[in-house]
Amino acid sequence: MDWETLNGITGVISAIGALGSLAYLFTHSPQEQAPEGQHSVLSMHKLMSFLLACSGWVLCCLSFLWVFEPYGLLISDRDYQHFFGIMLSFPAFLILLYGLTVMRD
Repeated sequence: MDWETLNGITGVISAIGALGSLAYLFTHSPQEQAPEGQHSVLSMHKLMSFLLACSGWVLCCLSFLWVFEPYGLLISDRDYQHFFGIMLSFPAFLILLYGLTVMRD
């Protein structure tokens, strides 16, 4: 697999997601979304916050990989799979925590 291309595509998508979610969060307030007395499980504000957190995590992980080179100059497929597992664990953990809070309500 061409991991360098995958890294580049992941970085571009994460940067676009982070910029889009920042633009949304700066232009919309959470109070104007839901009518009073109505509780929604998922709002656009929560979704954009999740997208911003996940995009930021991915960009931090990729920056760490590119700057510090923890696996050395030649990275094996196994190391890349390990690294992408780390990147995907944060969004999965956030979804788990959010699901647990929804179940408590």
